Amino acid sequence: MDSFVTDTQALIKFMLGKKVINDRSHQAYKSADKGEATIIIPAIVLMEVLYLFEKNRIDINLLQTEDLLKSQNYQFEPLNFEILKTASEIDDIPEMHDRLIAATARHLDLPLITNDPVIRDSEFVEVLE
Repeated sequence: MDSFVTDTQALIKFMLGKKVINDRSHQAYKSADKGEATIIIPAIVLMEVLYLFEKNRIDINLLQTEDLLKSQNYQFEPLNFEILKTASEIDDIPEMHDRLIAATARHLDLPLITNDPVIRDSEFVEVLE
């Protein structure tokens, strides 16, 4: 079964019923919904969802993301010391939240679903094209 790590923007787009970035990324979410793939949701992504909802910038709240996690095909990945060490090695993603998301994907050795151009250009993370 394929597994992928998601960033915040991609997760929110998918939850709002919008197309996620590209066909392959969108298909990854659809496959997870069918039980054919796994989407890993880093802790920092849920922190950003909470923050953006509180600031009235998105209509998705933390409890809605919790509903996704009731499925085994969407899994929460806590922030741990190994991910922090991995983040310390990434020197081409300056924004800390993005770096932690990328570090989660790198630590788990999984492709990241993202449209962020800085992350996409990073030499440290594989992005789902």
